[in-house]
Amino acid sequence: MAEYANWLSRVLLAQQFANQHLVSLDVPPWRTAAIRMVSRVLRPSIDDIEIKAPIFIVGTPRCGSTMMQEILSCHERVAYVTHAMDSARDPRTFYATELLRKRLKLDVEGERYLKDSIIVNAGTPAEAMRFWAEALKLDPFALTWPEQTLDDFTPEDIEHIYFYIKHVINCFRDRGGDRFLNKSPALLTVVPLVAELFPDARFIYLVRDGRQVANSLIKLYRRQREQDIKVNHPMFKDQPFIPYPRVNGLEQAIETWGAEDLRTTSHIWNESIDYMDRIKSSIPHLMEVRYEDVLAEPQAVVGQILEFCELGEPEQPGAKAAFDARMAKVGRVSHVNQYSGFEIVESIAGENLKRYGYCDSSS
Repeated sequence: MAEYANWLSRVLLAQQFANQHLVSLDVPPWRTAAIRMVSRVLRPSIDDIEIKAPIFIVGTPRCGSTMMQEILSCHERVAYVTHAMDSARDPRTFYATELLRKRLKLDVEGERYLKDSIIVNAGTPAEAMRFWAEALKLDPFALTWPEQTLDDFTPEDIEHIYFYIKHVINCFRDRGGDRFLNKSPALLTVVPLVAELFPDARFIYLVRDGRQVANSLIKLYRRQREQDIKVNHPMFKDQPFIPYPRVNGLEQAIETWGAEDLRTTSHIWNESIDYMDRIKSSIPHLMEVRYEDVLAEPQAVVGQILEFCELGEPEQPGAKAAFDARMAKVGRVSHVNQYSGFEIVESIAGENLKRYGYCDSSS
């Protein structure tokens, strides 16, 4: 059930909320034109903004990255792409979009379309998948993405990425936000490229029990496909988007078993672990965290993450209250998943499961 902040929010945001999607749909042209007009009046400047040690949360989908993003986004120094910005798309309009959202109290809140008890609103963090796909030239329909380096991009391509992020940071300067944060599971297999773009970036690499992840990936695929069709997505209504990391052997696994088979998703988790094992020593600033350890000792583990990111504890009263409230919810869920087929996952990913302590090494 969606809750609207006021009647104007209902008029302007109802369709947008109903049409939630990982790859944001275009907003009505008249709204884009109006926001651009306001932006020309405001003339937001980003000339003095530096992108300092941006923070990226990476891992397979369903690894707890949304939870971690929500926690860190409470910090007053953190800037992130809101769902309102993600819908606006044009970074030059971000400041006006956020200003109008706050001044007019434009908001709608409710469970996201994946039906996994995650509550979103216009101001919560988005993955900005459409931006990353376009900026990094990632074909959403290809099941194999080529390895890329900065040499594959023009100076204009690179500057556009910096331009976008600076406009995001600009929206948070009033609260001291100077550290860009993003989580997008799609970036898992392009971490080296992102590290080239941002040599001082901090990467939080989340790992979750592969038996849980493999089951949950199938649920993710089904929910994603349902939404493709429901919203009549112009890109994906006829051909499904596969919301899985582009790991080695993905295409072959899908051809052999299908996208909704536990053998496929077990392979994805196992290959994701192997991939990160190969590249993580080459990433200057990377912290590996088990999702289960966050649940077991949230204060200690999140404290270590804040220290790694050089953020410290939130200090502003509002930020601290939001941070404490979100931390209090860690481990609390309003739905229970009935997962099965663990023996299938163990037969494919047994060694990595044992290495991370997810199953008995004697089994």
